[in-house]
Amino acid sequence: MGTLVSRIIHGKTACLVLNGQLDDYDYIRDVVNYNKYELIIAVDGGANHLYKMGIMPNYILGDLDSIDEEIRKYYESSEVVFKKFPTKKDETDAELAVWLVEEEGLLGIDIYGALGGRIDHELANIQLLYYILERGMYPRIISENEEIYILKNDEMNLKGNIGDIVSIIPIMGDARGITLANMEYSVEELDLKYSITRGISNVMEAEEAFINVRDGCMLVVRNIKRGR
Repeated sequence: MGTLVSRIIHGKTACLVLNGQLDDYDYIRDVVNYNKYELIIAVDGGANHLYKMGIMPNYILGDLDSIDEEIRKYYESSEVVFKKFPTKKDETDAELAVWLVEEEGLLGIDIYGALGGRIDHELANIQLLYYILERGMYPRIISENEEIYILKNDEMNLKGNIGDIVSIIPIMGDARGITLANMEYSVEELDLKYSITRGISNVMEAEEAFINVRDGCMLVVRNIKRGR
């Protein structure tokens, strides 16, 4: 079956750009271009970010109340497809974007602009990772400073740099049978109780670390060290 990351890399992946905080457009542009996404979706005000990075989305989706007027007119004159939804609805714009990715039959979802700004939005976007995983797709959040993955009864090979800080955080209950390899604190069959902070601030000792959780669900956060 392969690990989580190999399934994302070798599958078809979509890019969602939300209206959260993005500070380094040059860096994010390089990451987006490097990943060569099958589909790019601007989620409402995420269109402002894409415009400033010079990236053309396939879709702009949402209630469209956060897009700068000039930017909206620019995209309306292009071949970008708009999908407008009412402001008052049960789903967030990001959730609707996930549905669109699912309809397109793609396997992975990378989310940018999910962090910063209002804490309720930030927490909801992190929880969205579980929602995406439960729908049979493989998500991650990418910012200038971190990558966030979610594992549920699964394993992954995490690529990075020696010295990168990696944290594992149980969610949805306890996480049991955790194995970590190529880290400062490598373990086998570790159990982590939900709300306990023991999994914070491990360190990669190789450019690829192995992470497995036999029973349970947890977030994996790699803090990105740039410019080394």
